[in-house]
Amino acid sequence: MANTEPLLSLHLSDVTSSEVTDWKMEKADLICTAKLNVTKEQLDSMFDNNIKLINPDDESVKKFMGCWMLEQGIIDGAGNLNLSVYKMWYTTYGYEYLGKDNVEKYKIEDREISFDKAVVDCQTQMGVTLNIKDKEPHFYNCIISTISAL
Repeated sequence: MANTEPLLSLHLSDVTSSEVTDWKMEKADLICTAKLNVTKEQLDSMFDNNIKLINPDDESVKKFMGCWMLEQGIIDGAGNLNLSVYKMWYTTYGYEYLGKDNVEKYKIEDREISFDKAVVDCQTQMGVTLNIKDKEPHFYNCIISTISAL
């Protein structure tokens, strides 16, 4: 069942042992790492410095991203996108994680326009509409690439 609470950012050190310090994780990260028995090191190794997935075809990456998107509320159980939730994540966390959270330089309205364009471009590139079942990692990479390109 998708998480319907507002998106939260947590520091893993707030909820687990002190061996992992100051590593920012969202609630969905915590749920999916626990559910899938993924370590912090394994999670780190899935992403490059631009938070793009390194190997989107890897089975563990596919499972994690499917879980993460479902827990975020970005997709439902059938793989259908909830664009308003994804837009909120993209315009806030996506920019923050890439160090582009200056709202004067990267205006919220421009971020929203960028997201809308990215969705259409990625849907066209991938030949999908609103259902991205089994394509979650590739769709995520396509979307996140638009922020990285700024």
